[in-house]
Amino acid sequence: MFTGFVATRQHMQMIETIGAEIVESIEEAHTATHIIVTDGVTKFRRTPKLMICICKSPNIVKLEWLERSAKEQRVIDTTPYLLVDDKEAEKRYSFSMRETIQNGIQVRENGGVLGGLYVYICSGVAGNKAPSTKELNLIIEAAGGKVLSSLTASKLADPAKTIVLTSDPSTPSQLREPGVRNILKLGGKIVPISWLFEVIITQCINPVIELD
Repeated sequence: MFTGFVATRQHMQMIETIGAEIVESIEEAHTATHIIVTDGVTKFRRTPKLMICICKSPNIVKLEWLERSAKEQRVIDTTPYLLVDDKEAEKRYSFSMRETIQNGIQVRENGGVLGGLYVYICSGVAGNKAPSTKELNLIIEAAGGKVLSSLTASKLADPAKTIVLTSDPSTPSQLREPGVRNILKLGGKIVPISWLFEVIITQCINPVIELD
């Protein structure tokens, strides 16, 4: 899968040369085994496709990997071509790709970084400096979480393992949504959408900070 830049016809031909298949749709992003995130010119971006793929595969590579594979007409080892030296991107998004890759390998053994957690997205979060509702759902599911359509008692399998996502900062109307405040009483957490982005890009859950 390519993300963050536009692949050329030549790149597509290289995919065929090494006997691989291109994954293009975001709905199928979770099936990608190799994710090419930069062509060496375009800056690394934390795209929805990347956030899905990073939950599923350790092969986050530069275009150079594909070019070299095509020359050898086979799928070569990704280790020398992993994007672990983009200091500008790591500073911008506050993460270490090397640590993210290692964390991802470990958390996938237990179902993903959000494995066992239930996530409810408040109204007004999607599309407001955040991916669309469909994209957010796919990201959460790729990370092992289960998306809740509401916080009614019948939907809450385990309130203590429920995360409520609000805008950053949260709005009064979001905190007044049915069941949101009750989640805190039941042991769940209320966090801004930026928390989710940090969890995905680091593949690690840092202490959850509840909103006032």
